[in-house]
Amino acid sequence: MPEKLDTVLGYLKEFPDYNKYVTKKTYTNNEKIVFEEEKAKHIFFVLEGYAAVELEDNLRKTNYISIFVLPYNVLGIDAFSSYPKKKHSITVMSEKLVLYKIDADFLLNILAMKPDANDFLLTSIADVFARHYALLGMIAKNPKERIYMALENLAVEMGIEDEEKNEIVLPSFINQSVLARYCRTTQPNISNLLTELVEEEFLTSKKSPYRIDKDSLDI
Repeated sequence: MPEKLDTVLGYLKEFPDYNKYVTKKTYTNNEKIVFEEEKAKHIFFVLEGYAAVELEDNLRKTNYISIFVLPYNVLGIDAFSSYPKKKHSITVMSEKLVLYKIDADFLLNILAMKPDANDFLLTSIADVFARHYALLGMIAKNPKERIYMALENLAVEMGIEDEEKNEIVLPSFINQSVLARYCRTTQPNISNLLTELVEEEFLTSKKSPYRIDKDSLDI
């Protein structure tokens, strides 16, 4: 995927209007990105870092994480608005996030002339939606099953392997609060479930950064 993104950007740079329509932007932890007025006019290629799409629940006054944004994901053109009336925001979770903000018309018109580059865009969007629908399947489970599935998903998406200890280490921003919002439950409930996972030796500790026993993962 990094190579394909480089190919797309290299192709765009061949056009004289590149600097007019393409901007590289850097954000820091907890910043909001991709504002409402930008969504219909731009496409965003994430180069580095992680963010979370949060659905705003005014009734419960709690934000739920709909999906995590990963490096080389594509954002924009209402990609996350399955339900247009639901308010959502995209928040940087990692210490830093770097993305390319690209005028949508400029990108799509140019990629139409290069089908293999256009395939990259379609594949990236399909990947995001596949993970979104996997989350919907997770929500239908009970809380214990949800946290198992959540940790397995996160291990695949952003975990780093510690070969010496045979563990998968999650980023430190994945904490009890984030897991509660991702699993659609309360933080006290997550705390109790993490205690059970430690007792079952699925996790080595209930404190972040979480370290998952690799042999326990169903992946």
